[in-house]
Amino acid sequence: MKSYRFLLALLLLFAFFLAACGPAATTAAPTNSPTTAPEPTETVALEATEAPEATEAPTVAPEATATAEQTLAPTTIAPTVTPFKEERIIEVEWPPQMRLGDSDLIRLSLIPSEDGYLVTTEFPEHQTITNTLSVARPGGYALSALARLEGVGFEISPAGNQAQDLPLNEITTWRWTLTPRTAGQQRLFITLALRWTPSDENLPPVQEKTVYSKGLTIQVTSLLGLATGPITAASLIGLTFGVTLSLPLALYALRPRSQRLQASSPNPKLIIEPPSTLNLSAVERGLLQALFRRYARLTLEAEFRSGYSGARTFLAIPIRTDGRADAHTIVKIGERAAIQQEFENYETFVKDTLPPITARIQEIPVTLPTARVERNTKAALRYTFIGEAGRTPTSLRAALLANPDPSLLEKLFETFGPNWWMQRRPYTFRLAQEYDRMLPAHYVLKPIAEKRKPQKILDGKASPSDVHLPLGEVVALRHFLPPEPRADGVSLSLTGVTGPGHPPVRVRWLSLAAPESTLAQVVATRETLLRDFVSDFDLHGLPDPLPHLPALLDERLIATQSTIHGDLNLENILVGLGGFVWLIDFAQTRDGHPLYDFAHLEAEIIAHVLASQFASPADYLARLKSNSHPLLTPLHTIASRCLFNPSQPREYHLALCVACLGALKYPNLEPASKHLLYLTAAHIAQTL
Repeated sequence: MKSYRFLLALLLLFAFFLAACGPAATTAAPTNSPTTAPEPTETVALEATEAPEATEAPTVAPEATATAEQTLAPTTIAPTVTPFKEERIIEVEWPPQMRLGDSDLIRLSLIPSEDGYLVTTEFPEHQTITNTLSVARPGGYALSALARLEGVGFEISPAGNQAQDLPLNEITTWRWTLTPRTAGQQRLFITLALRWTPSDENLPPVQEKTVYSKGLTIQVTSLLGLATGPITAASLIGLTFGVTLSLPLALYALRPRSQRLQASSPNPKLIIEPPSTLNLSAVERGLLQALFRRYARLTLEAEFRSGYSGARTFLAIPIRTDGRADAHTIVKIGERAAIQQEFENYETFVKDTLPPITARIQEIPVTLPTARVERNTKAALRYTFIGEAGRTPTSLRAALLANPDPSLLEKLFETFGPNWWMQRRPYTFRLAQEYDRMLPAHYVLKPIAEKRKPQKILDGKASPSDVHLPLGEVVALRHFLPPEPRADGVSLSLTGVTGPGHPPVRVRWLSLAAPESTLAQVVATRETLLRDFVSDFDLHGLPDPLPHLPALLDERLIATQSTIHGDLNLENILVGLGGFVWLIDFAQTRDGHPLYDFAHLEAEIIAHVLASQFASPADYLARLKSNSHPLLTPLHTIASRCLFNPSQPREYHLALCVACLGALKYPNLEPASKHLLYLTAAHIAQTL
């Protein structure tokens, strides 16, 4: 009996010992298995943000770190934990409509989606859109987000990048107040970037990536600032007068394109009073007498250069028969087809989109009835003059030469950006599709009289990249559009009819006689022309950009499209009193890549303004490398607002490189100007 009790007591003591040792064993046995976050679900619209490159040191998920600190004794060996990704919802709320003079809010939120998600809209009249984002969270890095809202048609507060930390499983929200500056359809762009900042100096440095970019459209309404009552009356009056005044132009618009010029007889009694230094041909005098036929006198005060087309532009004052002077006006005389195209571009892209301060075409362009209907006849049109009486406007070229004030460039963008460059839509294209037109013709052909079988056919339906003609080749032409006269007065331009997505083949025809079954010999190619332009220029150690040009033109861009001026040279931008800026000459206005205008404008500034400010090309190159020129740097800032991805300037660099090489073809440029253009293209090309 005693032995039985002894055994029972021994068993109880052993059981008690096991129960006491169990928790201790659990605490003392550290686990080597890492704590791993669940795999992220598949994103809907956005790819997961790339985290900084993994370092040799293992990373730790936040939850795993907390657990290790509570259960493990201090140790010098970091636990092995894998990175993970957090799923977030991007929610953007904005007002689709506003009234001029009101203010409103735009909200951007990053919302954890682990526990489900429900769309929220703070204001019932707003719209809300969402997108899915996977956020990488590697160990050893602090995560923050930078949001930015831009729109030239609004006052926006706060401005610039707004940075916030991105705590795990917490909602992060940005809000902006905006007040519209002008009525009409306005565009805003909202971008979001993630930034990883290392907490250890041994980790790779700060990395940043744009993960979201979205354009927002807001319709801003206003009618001259009138209240609701006067608006109705004003609308009825405007409708009555609008129908009456627009009926002639409406009927005109229904006419065939070939008839969209008004043949008007000259008034031989009209006295034209030009400055002593200004000479007019008989045709130009006749066009002025036809355009101002109801006046007694016409005083020409100044002439503006008009790009490289050969057109002439004048500032004029028409004077009535009773001696009273009407308002200043701007007159343009050019080739018939170009003037007709300019008027049609104005009707399509300008009249109903740009603000009232834009120069307006006052009437249908005129041509002389006695002139045969050919493409080398002349026509004339006139624009309203915007400025102060008694003060002659100046071109942007003259204004920048007198005072290189970058605010003029900013005013240009603020005035025309909301309705043109900032109203963008997605656009994917090969660079040649937009920018080939900036470069010299693909071939220069000289007609030959001898009759023989051509060696090759130059087909206008072919893509330029598929045509390879050496110097001296004899060719026959097929499928080219009717020729256009060139500004040099001794040659024609021929354009092919290639399909969408490719630029047309362009030919300079060294004769004024149209190529009707005429053979021709290749006397120059684009490559030989460009090489001749730069043959004497020192690149100061930079690589030659010309061999890379075909590859650049073949590059495909994911970008945007908007209405562009198409010929934004320094003479088509006029500056009035107080730095007031407006545009003329819409002959090349079209839908295209918005950076086209700014690349062309920068090449113009380099050639016509900066070339006279530097003692040598080497001095210019040193300033170019510093990226700190007072005119170019602000222009780059403006252009960056039209980038598809604001953090990737390559889109603009490609455009600028081609624009600088293309400007080499202009015969009125001094060698010093061409040298700077060549250096700029070489400097950019080495980074592409």
